[in-house]
Amino acid sequence: MTPHQIEEIARENGLTMQQVCQTAGVAYSTFTRWRQKKTEPRIGVYSRLVNAAYARVTIGGVAA
Repeated sequence: MTPHQIEEIARENGLTMQQVCQTAGVAYSTFTRWRQKKTEPRIGVYSRLVNAAYARVTIGGVAA
């Protein structure tokens, strides 16, 4: 999965990449370096980002 695909999934789930990165415990600057092809994520970081992108925003226990 590419950084662009992760961003798209996050958007579909009502999340910003800043929120995804925060949930995944990854600095947003680290994600942007990956998106710019300056670095490659380790598998654990990649997995956390993908999982966080699939999370849905909930308001009062209801998916927004």
